Amino acid sequence: MSELIAVVGCTISHAAGSTITGGAFVITTPPSAKTSAGQPAYRGPISFTFSGGSEPTVVAGTVTGSGTINPTAVKVKADALAVVREGDTGTLTGTGTNPAPPPATLPVSGPVEISAAGQVKAKAN
Repeated sequence: MSELIAVVGCTISHAAGSTITGGAFVITTPPSAKTSAGQPAYRGPISFTFSGGSEPTVVAGTVTGSGTINPTAVKVKADALAVVREGDTGTLTGTGTNPAPPPATLPVSGPVEISAAGQVKAKAN
């Protein structure tokens, strides 16, 4: 099934089933220098960092972490790698501050997805 290709400006969000909320995602993998769909396209897997999130078992706003989103495109590639598409998923793995003394961190994780591709024209299978 064709889905929009993720480009610079795409959005990563917490996916259904995640107990982590809020915070900010930053994609750390550079986009393709050769392939674009209005903006440079992401090919994968792509890595991201996360900060400022909340989760019920830790102090609000203390969740930080990172993760990877793997591409699901089969036919379309950029720089010999499959392009990342809207709806592609991954996992955020991180820590948050323990609310009970002594201060320590607790592990947290949750599913994430490309929720908006950053463009509305170019699709990939």
